[in-house]
Amino acid sequence: GYPYRCADEADIQWAGRDLGGAVVRTLALSVTREKLQQRESFYKIRVANEILELPGKEQPVRAELMAIKVGPFLFLSMPGEPMVEYGFKLEKAIADRATPIIVGYANGNIGYIATAASHEVGGYEPNRSALQPEAEDVILKKLGMLADRVVGDVFESYSKHAGDVLKREAEEKERLRAVQPKSP
Repeated sequence: GYPYRCADEADIQWAGRDLGGAVVRTLALSVTREKLQQRESFYKIRVANEILELPGKEQPVRAELMAIKVGPFLFLSMPGEPMVEYGFKLEKAIADRATPIIVGYANGNIGYIATAASHEVGGYEPNRSALQPEAEDVILKKLGMLADRVVGDVFESYSKHAGDVLKREAEEKERLRAVQPKSP
């Protein structure tokens, strides 16, 4: 059989503390019904995708990668089960521009999407993956490029500069004027 990855006591305690911290951070972000009603309810949706061939163990593997920006959120999708390390790396690369959300099993299923490091260690996921270790760099670079295509306005949308704030307010007034029903 294939060896399974397992954790020791320190890993389990770290995971528990990490989860507890995530819960506390999430609770700090909770909003009241009144604040929720004040939030923007319409967002521009920006999408970029690309179908590419990834280096496979037996033959190239066709895969569709996608970036979808909705408000401050950036969904990055892969057609299979990416290892959690992909999320860590993408978040580190993108978190200053948008809130990344990694989505697996989107637009197909090529199986496990193992990292290059996991191929060196071995285990169930890399042994079952159809991809070569080199696929990780291709995936990360392409998702970064797709993210750049859809996140073009994020710096401006988060800007606290007075000119940017006034521009956003004017755009919001115009948007609201356009969606309001006309009086007879």
